[in-house]
Amino acid sequence: MSKPKKSTLFLCVAVFIFGLIVFFPLQNLKGMIFQQIYQSTGILIVAEEIHPLLLGWPGIQINNVNVTLPAGGDDIELASKTLNVRARLGSSFIPSASLSFSELKGGGDLFLQFGQRGTVVSAAMESNAFNLAQIKLPGLHQRVEGILNSDISLKYNDALFSDTKGTIEMTGKSIKTPAILVNNPMLGPPFQIPELEAGDLDIKLKFNDGAMTISSFKLGNPKTDLSGSITGDAKLGLTPDQTQINLTLRLIFSQKILSNPEYKTFLDFLGAYRTGTAGEYAMNWNASIAEILNLTKALPTAVK
Repeated sequence: MSKPKKSTLFLCVAVFIFGLIVFFPLQNLKGMIFQQIYQSTGILIVAEEIHPLLLGWPGIQINNVNVTLPAGGDDIELASKTLNVRARLGSSFIPSASLSFSELKGGGDLFLQFGQRGTVVSAAMESNAFNLAQIKLPGLHQRVEGILNSDISLKYNDALFSDTKGTIEMTGKSIKTPAILVNNPMLGPPFQIPELEAGDLDIKLKFNDGAMTISSFKLGNPKTDLSGSITGDAKLGLTPDQTQINLTLRLIFSQKILSNPEYKTFLDFLGAYRTGTAGEYAMNWNASIAEILNLTKALPTAVK
């Protein structure tokens, strides 16, 4: 066997030294890196190992990772085989950070991006075959079942909310909402919203020219426990609270739900919104977000 060339030996030594310099310290510094991420974003990361990403936008690859994302007063926990964290330039050259989850243990892939420059904020989300059951609904501590595909891209200005631009597109299948106990004296006696099989989901929203328009917002079909739609639009205000909405919600419940005595109190609560179509309830909100939040016009009007 011939002796290796000096150039080959030099290359091997160089690669070894590079790996020693880059990878070994990175593993030992991962606690410091994760702490810095938590302090700056509120995102808690626990993982086995990390590696630098040398191609494309700069970043790190994290393997066998558990991530806790802040969501209001609740947390969203995700476990993934691989997570890529990158710094990049978003739309309009806004500095952004992105999280790309591959092979989530609950099922599916997820991409999140967030950036801010001054008062302008950009956000994006893409999901592929994302299993909704792996997260709990913020505020309800409940899980919605189903598979979600989504493509969301938004840019808004904190100083001028009416300048918001972007799109929200979602499709889902096998959607099932959990049973929810409603116990609010302002709404009358306690009642339970039943577990509802809703099937398919199709949402297409657009934000442009100071308005939000709905191309599609449909849930379920005639064979599911629940089907429904939302139609209308919104005129965006200088702030989110000043946004004026004019939205109509239509719900149709199956005979299985309508004939179950356990849900009589719930259906009686909706009774004022019953239409002439069997099993259908329809309601309209025509108010500002502020009027809804301060309960001035929180309850919708009936649509016949």
